Amino acid sequence: MKKIWFLFLGLISLLATSQEINRTDASGWRQGLWKKQYPTGKTMYEGSFRDNQPVGQWKRYHESGQLKALLNYPETGDSVQAQLFDTSGKQIARGVYTDEKKAGNWLYFSEGKKIAEEYFVAGKKNGISRKFYPTGELLEEAEWKDDLRDGKYRTFFKNGKPYLECLYRNHARNGYCISYFPSGIPEVEAFYQDDLPEGEWKFFRENGTLNYTLQYRQGVLLNPEVLRKLDTQQLNDWEKNRDKLTDPEKFLSDPTNFFQEKQQKGFSGR
Repeated sequence: MKKIWFLFLGLISLLATSQEINRTDASGWRQGLWKKQYPTGKTMYEGSFRDNQPVGQWKRYHESGQLKALLNYPETGDSVQAQLFDTSGKQIARGVYTDEKKAGNWLYFSEGKKIAEEYFVAGKKNGISRKFYPTGELLEEAEWKDDLRDGKYRTFFKNGKPYLECLYRNHARNGYCISYFPSGIPEVEAFYQDDLPEGEWKFFRENGTLNYTLQYRQGVLLNPEVLRKLDTQQLNDWEKNRDKLTDPEKFLSDPTNFFQEKQQKGFSGR
């Protein structure tokens, strides 16, 4: 008889607990603890509502069960403190959402180290963004306006000296674009108009003396005979610099490996 009574009490307790989850009041507003599950039965998210508004700490999970996000909702206001995690449980980002859009300063991490920082206004990238080497040194600095690169764009050797400096307007290169030797001496002084090479492009030797000059108009090379006079090594250098100035981000996809290759070729960047 006692066993039956205890089982009955346990059932009542279980029913009472289940009724407290995913509850709405007489007005249809969500109240208290809410949970949702993946089709596999694992928890997708869990958190609390008060008068139909999320409050306190919310947790979202990867389908594997690892924590995906920690979201902290204030008692008043629309700003939500967020921490994001990968499937191994390591933090990959931290920042604020306002009205469900990124706002203010966001930090990004890899293996516990900061690798980037960005600033957002109403979900759009604005101001200065930065990327860092895995060892912490500044790699890239760019100015943004409403999600478009607009202003100065710079990349750096690990010693802090400039590697590439360009000007952007409306996400297109407009103005000077200069690449440097690790010593800090300019390697190429170029100019762009509406993302096309324009005017004089000057190529220098490592001792700072002018090597040769190319002339462009709306992306068309006007003096190709200069290239025909270059030896094989100079042509290879010209191809390298042209690619570097045309698509700088291709060199930033794996900066550590890129600069290691430069060191093997004798450009240490130190």
